[in-house]
Amino acid sequence: MAAYSAVTVFRQTLEQLLDSDQFPPHVSKTQIVSLHENVCSLQSSLDKIPFAPKVKREKMKDLQNRIREAIYAAQDEVDYWIRGNSPHGSDENTMKKLEEDIKLVEKDAVEMERETRNDGDLFRESSPQPRFNFSSKDKIVGQEEDFKVVSERLESGEKARVVIPITGLPGIGKTALVRSIYDDIETRKQFNIRAWITVSQDVNYQEMFSNILSSMESKNYRAGHYAFVADEQILLLRLYQELSNLRFLIVVDDVWDTNVWGRLEMAFPDNKNGSRILLTTRILEVARSVSRYGFIHHMKPLGPEHSWELLCYRVFGDKLEDYEDDITKACPAHLKDIGRRIAEKCNGLPLSIMVVGGLLLQERANLEYWKRIEEDTVGAAAVGDDSYMEILSLSYNNMPAYLKPCFLYMVAFPEEAGIRVSKLIKLWVAEGFFPKPSLPTQTMELVAHKALEDLIDRNLISISEKSSNGGIKVCWMHDILREMAEIEARKEKFFHCRKKYDQGLEEGTKFQRRVSVHKNLLMSLEDVYETTKTITSARTLLYVGPHHHHPLPFCLTFDLLRVLDAFTVYFVEFPDEFLQLVHLTYLSLTYNDEIPPEISLLQKLQVLMVQRKPKLIFVGVSFLPDEIWEMPELRHLWFTETDFPPLPSAPRGDIYMLFNLQTLASVNAAYFTDEILGNIPNLRKLAMWIEVPDKIGFNVAKLSKLEHFKLIVLKPIPGKGIEVEAENFFPRTLKRVTLSGTGLPWEYMEFLAKELKDLQVLKLKEVAFHGDEWCPDYEFKQLKYLLIEYLHFKTWEATYEIFPRLQRLIVRHCYELEEIPQDIGYVGALEMMELVDCSPQAVDSAEQIIDEQKNFGNNGFEESQVTEHDINGDMAEPCPTPTTETIQSEEEPAPVDELENQSEVDTVRKLRPRRAIKQPERYQDFVSK
Repeated sequence: MAAYSAVTVFRQTLEQLLDSDQFPPHVSKTQIVSLHENVCSLQSSLDKIPFAPKVKREKMKDLQNRIREAIYAAQDEVDYWIRGNSPHGSDENTMKKLEEDIKLVEKDAVEMERETRNDGDLFRESSPQPRFNFSSKDKIVGQEEDFKVVSERLESGEKARVVIPITGLPGIGKTALVRSIYDDIETRKQFNIRAWITVSQDVNYQEMFSNILSSMESKNYRAGHYAFVADEQILLLRLYQELSNLRFLIVVDDVWDTNVWGRLEMAFPDNKNGSRILLTTRILEVARSVSRYGFIHHMKPLGPEHSWELLCYRVFGDKLEDYEDDITKACPAHLKDIGRRIAEKCNGLPLSIMVVGGLLLQERANLEYWKRIEEDTVGAAAVGDDSYMEILSLSYNNMPAYLKPCFLYMVAFPEEAGIRVSKLIKLWVAEGFFPKPSLPTQTMELVAHKALEDLIDRNLISISEKSSNGGIKVCWMHDILREMAEIEARKEKFFHCRKKYDQGLEEGTKFQRRVSVHKNLLMSLEDVYETTKTITSARTLLYVGPHHHHPLPFCLTFDLLRVLDAFTVYFVEFPDEFLQLVHLTYLSLTYNDEIPPEISLLQKLQVLMVQRKPKLIFVGVSFLPDEIWEMPELRHLWFTETDFPPLPSAPRGDIYMLFNLQTLASVNAAYFTDEILGNIPNLRKLAMWIEVPDKIGFNVAKLSKLEHFKLIVLKPIPGKGIEVEAENFFPRTLKRVTLSGTGLPWEYMEFLAKELKDLQVLKLKEVAFHGDEWCPDYEFKQLKYLLIEYLHFKTWEATYEIFPRLQRLIVRHCYELEEIPQDIGYVGALEMMELVDCSPQAVDSAEQIIDEQKNFGNNGFEESQVTEHDINGDMAEPCPTPTTETIQSEEEPAPVDELENQSEVDTVRKLRPRRAIKQPERYQDFVSK
């Protein structure tokens, strides 16, 4: 609920105010202390209130609304005090009125907590539930015949391009069915290219074609690097050209309008080679319009037995090995009858069953709890045609208070885009959704990750892509759940999303606390800007559309902003307005010049991310001011390659200690020192670069909490490597290491294996190691992911004991490698092996490994990709769901000489040295994971 997050944020504000010991003349410290005590008591009561029973739910909603309004009013007043200007004036009476309002709702919250105390006792003694995430990827339940029928149409001998429409009720499992077919091993074998695109109701064809290009996958290459924001017709033509002469499978998910398909169809050539398009829609008219051969697959609701089976898979899926023949036997006897009734009330809709199962999972042995869920499910089912939405809303009503703002936050992102978890976590923390962890070993980011995992466990958020170490990299939300979240977000004044030009402001929009702009281009329109800026209470402004190449004519800001994500917006000058936003905790933008020293005025800033377009690296230039050392709250600092400013020459004690800094990227190693490292002691992620191989004298091992380390040599020199001492360069806490162009001898690898006992991901690129032979006799005990790319070694000998936990092996562009070690096939954990553009001998050895393992019955290798030649000279990791960040990374900004303010550009050039390094195409940005 918005009320809980409002209380949490306000409590943090008061604590910061007390720490500063600076108060306006009409407010005493005693008053602030008293207010803080009331807010702490209010939060404690909210923590203790379980989900309210049905008879008390309306009363609870009314209380939440009153808490939200009281806290919002107090937060606004205090924030204006801190900023130094209250628009309506403020005096001692104002303060007393705010305090009285909060005391009143605090009293009512205590009473509600007392009334529901017995209800809470139902759950507080339960043991923690096991963590697992059952999905349609694990097992198809009740849709086996659907899978068979659609797959047969996919595999038919028809040479013409065929569109296969799939239709059915919302939440019936259309997307899940198509995803299972799309990911099926046999499907992968049939097509040269696969692509997936989700269609939103507010269609922008320019973005659509760009997204399709970005999501294109093949066995040999990915065409995503062609995706850039350009003219719609140019993108359509480029997509048509990419697909010509290739047998492709395209998924077009969730189409709402026949006109949309008419436009999209022009991009998909009919090569008479068996290409296929799977199209899902809930609208029968759309399905009929695309079906030229009269075939439409109508999905039907699950029957009672399959509904019950699916519910048991969701709730008791961790016991699958013990009850593989019949998972329903895993349900305790005293819950079977009520469980069947609950499943039946979901009306055969898999999404409803999965979400309700996520609720039952929280208390999977508690009969009284299940009775509560049954009561709510019966009431929701009685609504009629919209019963599925009522059932899904139970997941929100029964959600812990601290999870609700995280769930509602998902509506900020476009429907068709995946959401990068690294960014989402930073935003949640910067918003202040979580209280400070009680344990010193915990960080706010770990608490946020736990919240994300809880939402996934409840089937409210889905995983669309995993990172190299098996973590969650990209997530997404089902469109029906998003629809429900948007309704709740509007009710609770939590988020307003500006999706299209002709979107008027609904009643109450001016009081929304957050604004999200889905198409950055909209802010170029004066009337859109004028209406949006009237939302004066906004604390968050997110630009989440594709990168806007040209500077916006208007700088949209709100006085009390905490979060400003303008990473996809290009600024010629650093806006002075930003420096007035003293409450900012998160700031990202695209800007090509030096950050002004006044940035240090933003003392609450936790995240600062700045990218340059086009990407040029200037050696010996810091785009960060020395004053960055005066910003102790910084947690994440990300820049397109820059030098890091040295410690000021006249130290003033702890003022220069960046104690909270966790991420630093990407900084020049040539100008880094032990003194700098000593003042960022809690760093967890570090990305560095250096122009040419050289001696590196600082001691990275000083960073006792460092987990991710990346070093890039921009201009590798064959036969020459960086000069480092392994024990000083690789902290023993490292879990992920990426090296490129470093030219280290293979002997250093023994240190990595023996001393980095938690190493899970190792990426070696661009002659990171040199020497003809790598014959390790040491064990990488925890390594899960190994990437070897552009290394010029010939011999690789290793037994399966060297990599006991290796799950993914990727070898690219190793032209001299003679053979993949045959024992690699016997690594029990290995899930995928990929070779791209390697020597014919290496390819033959990999195919031999796969054949040998198949003969032993190990069919897991069928997903392995082995290609002798790479069509485009590069291959990216698969990305099933296109993300905003993916699209942005492929764009090229407008040339500098096209900018309107040419004199300003000349000034910038004078500030920079003449020597600049153009970024190599293969070089990839460091991205926090």
